[in-house]
Amino acid sequence: MLFIRPSKLTDLDALLAISNKVGDGMTSMPKCANSWELKLQSSARAFDCHKSGQQDCYFMVLEDSDSGAIAGTTAIYNGIGTTQPFYSYQRSTITNKSISLNTSKQNETLTLVEHFKGATEVGSLFLLPQYRQPGVGQMLARARYLLMADATERFSERVMAELRGWFNEAGDSPLWQALGSKFFDMPFQSAVTIAATEGSTFITELMPKHPIYVDLLPQAAREVLSKPNDSSAPALRMLEKEGFRHSGLIDLFDGGPSVDILLSEIKTIKDSRVSRFASTDKLNTGDQDFYITNTALQDFCMTMAKGRISDNGTLLLAQQTIDLLKLEQHNSSVRFVSVMHSKKSNSLNSRAA
Repeated sequence: MLFIRPSKLTDLDALLAISNKVGDGMTSMPKCANSWELKLQSSARAFDCHKSGQQDCYFMVLEDSDSGAIAGTTAIYNGIGTTQPFYSYQRSTITNKSISLNTSKQNETLTLVEHFKGATEVGSLFLLPQYRQPGVGQMLARARYLLMADATERFSERVMAELRGWFNEAGDSPLWQALGSKFFDMPFQSAVTIAATEGSTFITELMPKHPIYVDLLPQAAREVLSKPNDSSAPALRMLEKEGFRHSGLIDLFDGGPSVDILLSEIKTIKDSRVSRFASTDKLNTGDQDFYITNTALQDFCMTMAKGRISDNGTLLLAQQTIDLLKLEQHNSSVRFVSVMHSKKSNSLNSRAA
């Protein structure tokens, strides 16, 4: 069975191997062992603490219980922009009028902003190709919302996600070539690596402080504003199904779109239920598929399994599922939500900076 749990330091080698498969632009998946070690230590502290910190990282992995292999990743980043600036470009339209010519002209601009300071970000979504089966990609995505539902006091009311921007066949970002490279004088991946490992101070120091007129950019750059990478399209569809909406903000490096929502409005959170559980050996293939958590934080665990709701509201589960979630070691309750099977949601990755 596949299950999701908090990451551990012993996952470092597996995560380093995965991060080398995700391609450029996914800043939350470093290609450096030291950076991973710091990230895993930070996540362990967040799961162990009795209260949330200023900028917490809750990094989780998808594990195959049969082989012990790490199959995917997902994460929550709380309080973004509170210790390091979190920058975006705000897409806006301004109108200039000429009285003498009796005419007006609208121009789109890009303005550097810190709109999401203090928000909770969901990201680091990646699933190895061999595990891309119905419901598994969705499982990684929805694990974050079920964790937030179990501990809402730890997370900001505003939740956002940032998708990777579009790259051409050569692996280049048209927006970076037209804009970012002019201010940083370095390759795209070098800037991404610095942002991921050393923070965003250099952005404050080097990026333009005044609005940039979009009409001055080449057409190739204009066309990719708010356009997600092809590999991020499934993740965007899942976010939209949860109720996330486009914010008008984009990543300042590659132009990928940002979406956001209020935590209380996330569909998985609204649809999830908490109930008692009991063991049964009467389940069959016709029973419903659920995503189920053990409602614990430090030993958080989630899986996808068959279940049946009894007349008194108890969720009946196979003993194998109960054992996997370690339910009898924690409490008598589970949180669960129905699986929405979709073949389009299995090949995915999104980004958290």
